[in-house]
Amino acid sequence: MVLKLGYKTSNGDEAVEVGRYWIDSWEYSSSPNSSLITLHCLDGSGLADKWSARFQMRWPANKRVWEIIQEIICRWGINLTMPAGVPYSSASQNLYPDFTIQPGTRGDAALRRILSFIPDALIFDGNEAYVKDPRDDEASSYSYGTDHIILQGEYSEAVSLTRARAIGRDAEDARIVEDSFDWPDLELGIDNLEQSYDPNLQSATRAQERADAILRKASLRAERGNLVVPVNCGQELYDVITITDTRCGISAKKYRVLDIKTTLSRQRQLYQQRLTVGAP
Repeated sequence: MVLKLGYKTSNGDEAVEVGRYWIDSWEYSSSPNSSLITLHCLDGSGLADKWSARFQMRWPANKRVWEIIQEIICRWGINLTMPAGVPYSSASQNLYPDFTIQPGTRGDAALRRILSFIPDALIFDGNEAYVKDPRDDEASSYSYGTDHIILQGEYSEAVSLTRARAIGRDAEDARIVEDSFDWPDLELGIDNLEQSYDPNLQSATRAQERADAILRKASLRAERGNLVVPVNCGQELYDVITITDTRCGISAKKYRVLDIKTTLSRQRQLYQQRLTVGAP
């Protein structure tokens, strides 16, 4: 099923495709003056939750992380692509882990595990998907609170990790230790450490990439917010946006879009989006 969102403009009804979904179930309902059919649909991540490994699958350090992801998601009919202009990490292309999926493992669990090796997020787009490295120097692509009004906003901030350590082994079985630091919070005396041991990390470069990935993913969760806005048909996951909400003291601050929920109700005359955002 193809979903399109749009507006009534001076040129008439205009819409843009925002996703393709698979119908998982449906139901009929009736009430006074109403007769409805409700379709319950899945995207690529929903298909991942439905899939489970029939047998043991192993990649004995002979495939890049990107290739492993590609071979996993093709099991439920999704093609991994590399769109022009979308950044991806060095680890996704240069880490060759010894990776195993046990029988019965759900697709979403397998993806969470392989994605924990790299800073990238996996974004499903219809029957395709791609990885994106959410780099902290990415430019903002849209602004809310100025031309595009904010109907409701909630913002929070918390200290998560301030230090990440990755431990590996080189070809001669010597220990490799690399750290990544969040210096502003460390200088305040806050030392929250997460460690990861992985024998797949066989060089200082790969270990440093893993430590950076752990700290980066934690930083995305440190600043959180929820916005309710009129629908923006062009908004995409993991875009960086700028928010100005003077009611909460937020002025031209950058965030990253982590979740999008669009609500359309003809009966309630409601057409809006809830955006969950994190640190840029």
